[in-house]
Amino acid sequence: MPEIKKSYKESDSIKSVVLEINEDNLGLNQFTLLNDAVKEEISGGIKSVHLDLSGLNTINSSGLGILISCLKSAKNSNAELKLLNCNEKILSILKLTKLDKVFDL
Repeated sequence: MPEIKKSYKESDSIKSVVLEINEDNLGLNQFTLLNDAVKEEISGGIKSVHLDLSGLNTINSSGLGILISCLKSAKNSNAELKLLNCNEKILSILKLTKLDKVFDL
């Protein structure tokens, strides 16, 4: 199972969390873990979720689906989701799929 580290901060009365994903590849076997973590933070009052992808090597199509699901959960709760520290490989996948226009990078 991948490890997700959490760190919290509050700025201008907006609570935010950084979820740091340390895994070689983001794919189907991480769906429940990451999606549940995002939903749990949002239901706990977090309005800004930042996914730190610095520990992630690559992402497959299932991983893209996970990110889209997390974004949908955030938007449905009037929260924001940002992707932080994407490496060149992940950025090129996001650009190729035009998801760089969907996500706040």
